[in-house]
Amino acid sequence: MKKSKISPYDIELVSGLKQWGIAIGFLLVLCLLNLGIKYYQFSKLDFDSPQEITAQVSLQYSKTKADKKRAKDTKPNSYDYFVLKVADSNNNHFYTTSREDLVNIVNRYVRIYGQIKKCSFLQFLKSCYMTSYSISLLRKRDYRDKIRNYIDKQHETHKNEKNLVGSFYRTLFIADTLEFEWRNLSNMLGLAHIIAISGFHLGILSAVLYVLLCLPYRFFQRRYFTYRNEAYDLGFLILICMFGYLLILDYQPSFFRSFVMAGLGFWVYFSGIRLLSFSLLFLAFALCIAIFPTMLLDVGFVLSISGVFYIFLFIRHFPKISKIPYWICFNLSIFLNISIVAHYFFPYFSPYQLISIPVSIIFIVFFPISLVLHLIGAGGFIDSFLLQTLSLDIPFIEYYAPFWQLIFYATISLLAIRYLIFYWLMNLASLGFFVFLLLKFL
Repeated sequence: MKKSKISPYDIELVSGLKQWGIAIGFLLVLCLLNLGIKYYQFSKLDFDSPQEITAQVSLQYSKTKADKKRAKDTKPNSYDYFVLKVADSNNNHFYTTSREDLVNIVNRYVRIYGQIKKCSFLQFLKSCYMTSYSISLLRKRDYRDKIRNYIDKQHETHKNEKNLVGSFYRTLFIADTLEFEWRNLSNMLGLAHIIAISGFHLGILSAVLYVLLCLPYRFFQRRYFTYRNEAYDLGFLILICMFGYLLILDYQPSFFRSFVMAGLGFWVYFSGIRLLSFSLLFLAFALCIAIFPTMLLDVGFVLSISGVFYIFLFIRHFPKISKIPYWICFNLSIFLNISIVAHYFFPYFSPYQLISIPVSIIFIVFFPISLVLHLIGAGGFIDSFLLQTLSLDIPFIEYYAPFWQLIFYATISLLAIRYLIFYWLMNLASLGFFVFLLLKFL
């Protein structure tokens, strides 16, 4: 059997039509079962008469009549009405509005009496609109509120001012909704993938935990259990820790995808099978969709899968060169490769987005340090710098990549799995797209 540097044997997790048929068939049945549960919940909705739901507020923003045709990320000029996005106990999402002068009730539980506007099953999987007649705030609190309060206390603000720095760290650590000031800045600078919790964060946390645990593990291993395997034992322990973090995040889609892939990766590594393979990525993606079908409609999840896909392509095809140039090419390549996919969903472009490359490198150190400092109550070490960044005026343009461009790019990306020429054609296309946006900007 041919040896591999990453795993003991160079064999695929799933190979042959029979194995693929069994795997896809099982995942398809699981997906249909979960879709059936969702459809049953959809069939129980009454579109003809008012009803009452209990839900948690996940998003709240104000709008004016002038804002109706503007993007949600645009700061409103004055209060006219509030838009709320809520999730019920089955994690079904609804939008509603209120003309009452609401305080910030994000993450609070509410009882809404109103009428759900008729919507299709596909729309239900995203979110339906509910006309609210009354909204009552409940005493029930989210189990993460103590964590939120602990973070906010480390970033005190004047009374009646929004705790913008606290909201930044709450997004960074427990996947809270990002305030629109930070959302605008992250869109202009291309930093959304860094602030929003994803596999990048899971990788950093896993590496830090491994470094912290390996020395005491080796001390005891040499004395009491020399027969044990360090990678297997610590890998399993880290997976348990990451599962606990996943529960805290309430199965946030991008982190969930990363955890599923990490779990599959650990299992195939333990079994001596090829670790870095597109079949593993596909199975992780399919398993996530089979368990939670609505993830397919989550933009963050789609971009997360796309990012890992282009990382795998880079590792597969890019020639090995010295470490520093290779690392620079890696970050630049992923930045360009994901661009067309990202611009299909989000329009913002600025040449200053190139700053995301060095920031992503700095973030590898910043994230664990800031997490530790917040754990000991000293998280306000760069508050003034973070507030200054919010005052930056970043010039930008808006451009949505058309559907035909996305399909063309996705096609050559898939062909690049097997053919090197399509990999370089894909890079040429992504570089050309960046130049095109740069010329429009100028």
